[in-house]
Amino acid sequence: MSPILEIRGLSKRFGGVTALSGVDLAIEEGEILGVVGPNGSGKTTLFNVVTGVHMPSGGSVSFRGRDITGLKPHAISRAGIGYTFQQAMAFAGLRVLENVQIAGEHVRVNAGASHHPWPTPLALLDFVGLAALADERAGVLPFGSLRLLGLALALASRPALLLLDEPAAGLNDRETAALVGLVRQLPGHGITVCVIDHDMKLMQMLCRRLAVLDFGSKIADGPTGAVLADPKVLDVYLGGDL
Repeated sequence: MSPILEIRGLSKRFGGVTALSGVDLAIEEGEILGVVGPNGSGKTTLFNVVTGVHMPSGGSVSFRGRDITGLKPHAISRAGIGYTFQQAMAFAGLRVLENVQIAGEHVRVNAGASHHPWPTPLALLDFVGLAALADERAGVLPFGSLRLLGLALALASRPALLLLDEPAAGLNDRETAALVGLVRQLPGHGITVCVIDHDMKLMQMLCRRLAVLDFGSKIADGPTGAVLADPKVLDVYLGGDL
């Protein structure tokens, strides 16, 4: 079976700065892949190029065998790729339920889009644990609940692949554990996941496989335990000590 997403030789330059340099990465259907690396290693740039926020300087991105390199973000979203941002984002003046209803208005139109594990916005809110807050304004939610709303908004677009950019940033231990429980369920609902986070305990709980970036290049890719024991990874990312 071909990977759900295949990245080949991906490069991105901002003026004289190379943010990505010839990155190859394949994401297998049904897995939860982690992408880690020090600040400035190119992790968020990788997501931004895949989702069309930035045009690549070189290389290609294929989703389910289709070349999506350089497509606009809305076209990539409709193809079946969802994305949560580092900062929790929502329409602050609208109710929680209204936010999810709006996010679900523009769903992917490819084959299989009619299947959805959460047939209504309220069912999706129930999945992420926000059903009781459906009528609250998004702007008054506590930070942890706003993070969960961001996840609901991404899922409302019915993605086949979900990219999570530091989803646990700012969460306490209880909120992080709840998030882990939700994300672990997604492959069972037909959603492949790729996640960026600096919390290595979180990544070990979620990911059987890690890819490591450093200065825009991939330096490791494999089973989580093996990657975290790699001397090069220990030296570059973890300062020689996990």
